[in-house]
Amino acid sequence: MKHIFILKPDTSKSLVNCIVSLMQGKRYELRYTKDLDDARKIALSYQDEKEVCRLYAIGGDGFVHKVVNGMVGSFHELVVIPQGTGNDFARSIYKNLDAIKILKESLNKQARPIDVIQCKEDLYCINVFCCGLDADVGNLVNTNRKTTLFPRIMQYSLTILDKIFHLKFYPTDIYTYNKDIYQGNVLICTFCNGHYFGGGYQAGYYSSLEDGMIDMSVVPEISKKELPYYLKGLITNTLHKTKKFQHFKEDDVWVKTNQYVNIDGEKYEPGTYHLKCLHKKIQLVY
Repeated sequence: MKHIFILKPDTSKSLVNCIVSLMQGKRYELRYTKDLDDARKIALSYQDEKEVCRLYAIGGDGFVHKVVNGMVGSFHELVVIPQGTGNDFARSIYKNLDAIKILKESLNKQARPIDVIQCKEDLYCINVFCCGLDADVGNLVNTNRKTTLFPRIMQYSLTILDKIFHLKFYPTDIYTYNKDIYQGNVLICTFCNGHYFGGGYQAGYYSSLEDGMIDMSVVPEISKKELPYYLKGLITNTLHKTKKFQHFKEDDVWVKTNQYVNIDGEKYEPGTYHLKCLHKKIQLVY
């Protein structure tokens, strides 16, 4: 097996030194990215390799998202080494987010097949696809991440507080081949494979990486007087216990919105997305 480490140019020297030390006697490559999308291109370049390669995505959620989008369709294995500000997908699969500990333990683990959500023909989601307030906030935090010194979870919390004073609801349609699931304005709207978004807020209360289903949570438009109640639910990870919370599970669904959506922490255009759960399509080491 060949070990492919996909890294950002500013990856910590201590982690790089650890990789070099652990890989002595093994076949490995260090591949540094030029920009975020380069992570996808590097992963894609191994699609035609005949032997199994283990690809290490060393970064945050957006970085993992790009690596996954270059891996779908191959038989290669993925290892997620959290080195971002949110690390929300990593929270779904690890109890401890210590990068070096995860790296060392991965060497003794076998890959297990997990689901991935196809959003468009060449676009995939491994963690959470969202629209509504959560997408608005996620996109804004993502845009401002290089201009603030606050940790991501604090950035997310502060941005939520700012957004609730300028609350905006977006019309959203969710439907399958033979039924309408939801039509109307949304406050929160998530389609989950993983569990967390925004640096630790829970989104997929009932999601699973292996059940072949997309876990959907919707909170419709609310009044201003209801806002503190739902804000508390979001912050305390008890949103699923609130009165208007709606939960659905489907393996194939369309979502239509005029809002910029957020997929695994990355911003994408408004429009209609056909979400399909591709069952056990990625080999993940965890």
